[in-house]
Amino acid sequence: MFFFRRPTNLPPDLRAHLDTPRVDGKRPWREVAYSVLDVETSGLDHRHDALLAIGLVEVEAGRVRLDRHWYSLVRPPAAMAVSTDSIRVHGLLRRELHHAPPPEEVLPELLRRLHGQVLVVHVATIDVRFINQALQQRYGVKLRHQVLDTARLAQSLSANERFISGRDETAPVQLRALAAQANLPVYGQHNALNDAITTAQLFLAQATRLEAQGYGTLRGLLRAGRA
Repeated sequence: MFFFRRPTNLPPDLRAHLDTPRVDGKRPWREVAYSVLDVETSGLDHRHDALLAIGLVEVEAGRVRLDRHWYSLVRPPAAMAVSTDSIRVHGLLRRELHHAPPPEEVLPELLRRLHGQVLVVHVATIDVRFINQALQQRYGVKLRHQVLDTARLAQSLSANERFISGRDETAPVQLRALAAQANLPVYGQHNALNDAITTAQLFLAQATRLEAQGYGTLRGLLRAGRA
């Protein structure tokens, strides 16, 4: 039998993260607290690229809590030169990243804010992979949160509605397209906080529709859109 050996000398927020039980999946989804996350990176390869910014907004009682948002730049490794192509996408300049807090400051604060919540991310494989890479490199741990992916929720909704209506329609994958399809506002793209807010609004619209289809609990949402 394999036993997990916890790294020693972890910051308190990481120890609390590892000790926190998962949220009960039987709870109605509106009674669960969520943190909606988005990141900006220097590229899409977590093995060679780095986190540059993290945006977070909370969802509580079926509402986006704009008063509980958080945004931080993340200083890339000194040896990494952020490419011009990357800057064109996210607009984060080298000089402001040079003065950003290092991952050793940002990651514990991130986990403190995620404490006891379910994580919601759009196309979660990318964002979560970068967070886990940064955590593993420095502390030897990974995120333990339950993760809902709004792209997967969109696919489940599309499949359910095709079954009900008989129409052959495929949901888009892009966040902007999904928000527009749901008649939701889209904030400036490629900004981690703006994209987190857009994702949070999309998640509420999706969860409400899934609830009407019988997915009224956290377990139901995880069945439809677990990352």
